[in-house]
Order: sequence, then structure tokens, then C-alpha cells
Amino acid sequence: MPLELLAEILSYAQSTREILSLARTSKHFCNILVNNKSTNFIWRQVRAQAYPNRIPDFTANFTEASFAAFLFDSKICEVCQKKTRDVYHSFALRGAICDKPTCLFTWQQQVLYWITPTDEVEYPEFSHWIPRLERGDGMYAGKVYVRKSDWQAAINEHKKVHLLGGAALEAYIKKTQALADALPAQIEFYKMLREWGRTYEIIRKHIHKTNNELAQLLAKENGWSILDLLHAPSYSAIHNTKNRSLASVTRVDFDAVKGRVKEEIVENKEREARREREHDLKDRLEKVKATWTDLKDGCSTQDAPPPPMPHVQEFRQLPVVKIYQKPEATGSKNLTDPFVKSVLAENLDQWRNAARAGLATVLGFPGWKTMSKKKLHPVDRLTARFRCQRCDRVATENKTVLLDGGMGFAEACEHVCGHLKKKQRGKNRWSAERFVPDQRAIDAVSQVLELCGTSSADVDSVRVAEEVGDRVECQSCHCIMDVRSVARHCKRHDDCSFTLLPADAPGLRPVEHGLTKKLMASSSEAARLRDLKAFGCRHCERSAAEAVAGHQNKMFSFNGLRSHVKEKHSIARIADEDFYQQKDAAAAADAGTK
Repeated sequence: MPLELLAEILSYAQSTREILSLARTSKHFCNILVNNKSTNFIWRQVRAQAYPNRIPDFTANFTEASFAAFLFDSKICEVCQKKTRDVYHSFALRGAICDKPTCLFTWQQQVLYWITPTDEVEYPEFSHWIPRLERGDGMYAGKVYVRKSDWQAAINEHKKVHLLGGAALEAYIKKTQALADALPAQIEFYKMLREWGRTYEIIRKHIHKTNNELAQLLAKENGWSILDLLHAPSYSAIHNTKNRSLASVTRVDFDAVKGRVKEEIVENKEREARREREHDLKDRLEKVKATWTDLKDGCSTQDAPPPPMPHVQEFRQLPVVKIYQKPEATGSKNLTDPFVKSVLAENLDQWRNAARAGLATVLGFPGWKTMSKKKLHPVDRLTARFRCQRCDRVATENKTVLLDGGMGFAEACEHVCGHLKKKQRGKNRWSAERFVPDQRAIDAVSQVLELCGTSSADVDSVRVAEEVGDRVECQSCHCIMDVRSVARHCKRHDDCSFTLLPADAPGLRPVEHGLTKKLMASSSEAARLRDLKAFGCRHCERSAAEAVAGHQNKMFSFNGLRSHVKEKHSIARIADEDFYQQKDAAAAADAGTK
């Protein structure tokens, strides 16, 4: 496009805001309109004929583009930090305030400083150069206001240069004299800007008011809300453009886009309804997980173990939960409703019964029934240990040795294969057919229960095993443990057998189950605990107890302990029965970090 034609088109602009907006659209127009002095005449011509009144000529510290940005760019209110399109309350002080009266009052109280007659006597030279408020109406009449920060900075600089004296003082005097020489012209310039800004703001607010009133009228005539109309892209483009150009929206403008506006409002309504459904569904999914967590954590007591719970993804497949999670279930009762809770409890009982029957079949007890109260259900026995076939297959493919104790009934109910991706876990349904008996663990536990004088089917076997305590000794490594540790420990040796120590054998600290898993977790708290020198070796403790009464065992950090048991006791994978945590040392370390 020839420059002459571009200049002719831009000559119809109502303010330099339009030229600035065009310059910001591309590097091409930026180079033509901003980085080109030969096009300054376009800016000058538009400033001279700007609406509602002529824009004053600017001082030497501005360019045409920077002056247009100074006048028309949106600003951030100094008080509430929100964007505002109001012109500066003070051009000289760059005071950006929104139209809230509270923000203006706060700004006046916190930012402005009135130069009193006493100040003029104490610092007479400041009034000749320091930037000042150009307004002289209302509370500003007959007074000189500056920014508090500018006033304090001037005082500090004044004191500093007078202490330094010499060249610093000469440079200070020279600088302030130059500012003082330029101040009268700047005061006159900012006063003209203030007059222009006052007229501009009156017209701008009047245009905004009339355009908003027309929008409300058009919305009412068509049965829409004002937000529906203003959110329609076709109308909002006209509305916002007219507001920025200080022009009134007409019915002709609206009639040209009315058909498209109707379609956009319908689309927006559908989009909003879809968004609300998605938000409601997300909220329901979160509530389901919270309910699952509450049921899982809230059913545990000291006297009775918590009832087995399915994994959260399996929990979502329960009939009452599936109904609650459906998108069309809006307005249905919450899961905390008493009736829904009773139905949910019934669904969980049905799921548990099916899981018990399925896993009993895995153990070789299909359709197990008994009328005797002295026999435990197969899945409630200490010998109920399971393995996941898929996890074992993946471990075999990866050549990983699994030295765990298998899973009990509750762990099997909640099991989710760790090698599955997140999306796969959601689609994966729990099935008892995926599990097989952990025969090595079952045989080892059965052997130990026989040493205790009971069997796994005996209803008292759990109590007897607890009363035996840490008296089970591995004949291969002479590690002392309780019955609960046997299922895991038997995997450590190819041929593992156990003996039962006499009741008067030297006592060791009890095995703290789950301590290894807690310490090896990938969390900052686990890392902090691993660094504490609060862990002792149970193998060394037994040797010391048998040799010298009252011997104090050496304390390690957890990583140091792992190295110790590997080097001295040839234990590659540490387990709960290999060490103990000295509670008083851990507590003292915690107190020292606080």
C-alpha cells in the first residue's frame, strides 16, 4: 500500500489510539508508523483533529507513539491493582487510579504529600524542580502536592550530597537547576493534558453509559440477559470498538449482526450448560473419592481390623456409586444421605462376599461353608496369602526378584497392578481369577503355626500367634521375628525352616511392621527420617544380648544400616525384622529440628 494512501485512510482516525493499535499489529506497520520520522505528520494531523478535542503537543521526552501509549493504554490502579481504562488522575505524577472513590481516597492519603509552609522554609530549593500535582480543584486548591516517595528521596539525596560536598554538590546543583528550568514548561504541558483528559473522560463515560443502556434495551426486547448479549462475540466486538472510539452503538449496527448474535447466544448457553455438567461431574467424582477415603480410614479401630475395601476405581463400579456418577444424575441425593449410605453399605457387603468366595476358591475352598464357630473362613486365616499373576509375569519379564510376603485378603481386595498406566487402571476390573496362592508363604506360616500348637483353621490361631510374639527363629540366618514376618522372610532363603524359642529367651525389641515401607517412600518426610541416627540392627542386638547384659547397640542412619546388614549379615534386601527404630533418639532429633 502506498504511504500516501495509508496516510489518507488514517486521516479519518478520531485519535492517535487507532494509529497506535495499527502499529502494534505487525512489524511492517510498526516500521512504517513508529520507526519512521517521515510519517510523524500522520500522528500530528490526527492529534490536531482528535475527538472530542485537540490533543496537546508533547514535550521532548516523548515520541508520537510513546505519547499515544501514555494517554490511551490501560493502566493498573495503584491501590487495588486492577486494570483501568481511566486516564491518569495526575499526568505529572503518573497517578493511575480507577473510578472507585475508595481507591482515590486511599491514594490521596497514602501517596500524596502536601508541601507545607514549614517545608518551603526548610527546603526552599525543592519546590523549584520536584514534580508536582497539576490539579488545582477541590481539595488540591491553593496547595502543592508531590509524591511522598519523591519528597523523601529528595530529602535523602539533599542530605547526602551536602555531606559529600565538592564535586557531588556541584553535580547536584547542576542537575536540579536543569530540572527547575524545565519545570514551568512541564507544569503548563500537564495542565493542558489535564484539561484534555477531563473532557475526554466526560465524553468516554457518557458514551459507555449510552451504549450500555442500549445494550440493556436490546437484550430486554429479545428476551436475553445483558450478559448474554455482551458475551456474544459479534455484538461485543461492535460494543467494545464503539466504546474505544467514543462512538454510539446504533440499532442499525445491531440489526446487521442480529441473526448471528442469536446463534452465538444459543451456542454460549449450550457451552455454559456443558461446562456446568462437566463441573458437576468432576465434583461428584471428587466426592466419591472422598467417601471412599472416609470409609477406608474411618472403619479402623484398635479392637477390630478395618473391613476390606476395594480400590477406588473398583469402588466407582458399585451400583449406587455408578448411578451417582452419571452426568444425568444432577440433583440426586448425596452419598452422605442416610438411605444412600445404607444402600452403599449393602453394595460393599455384596462385593466383599463375592471377593471372599472368589479368593476362597483360589485357595482351594470352592463354595466353602461351615456351621462351626471354631473354624475361620479360608481368607481370614494367617495362611491366606495371594499373588497377582500379572504382576509376577511382569516381574519375570523384567528379571526382578520379588521378596515380599504376598498379599492378605484386605491387600488383595485393594490391589491394583503397579505397572499399569493411569488410564489402564481405570478400565481394569478387579477379579479373584487374577490371583494365585502364595504357596511358599502358606507353607512357612503353616509350619510356624504347627510349632505354636495350633492350625490356621483354628479360630484362636490369630490370638495364639500374637501371644507367641517375637520368638520365631529362622534356622538359616537365626533372625528373630514374629509370625506375621514369616510369610515375607521365607522368600529370603531357598530352603527355609523355623524353630520356636522358649518363652524365657532374651527379649528383643518387637518388630515394627510397615517401617521399611515408610522409610523407603519417595517423600521429603521419609528422606528426613532416613537421615536420623535412630536405627539399630536386631541381629547385632541379639548377639550383644546373649553376650553382655545391658549392652548398648550402635545406632545408624537408615542408609547406613542397609550398608551394615548387607556387609556384615549378607542381607541384600532389608526388612522389618532386621532392624528397629529407637523412639527416644528419633524424638530427640525431631525436637532438635524445631
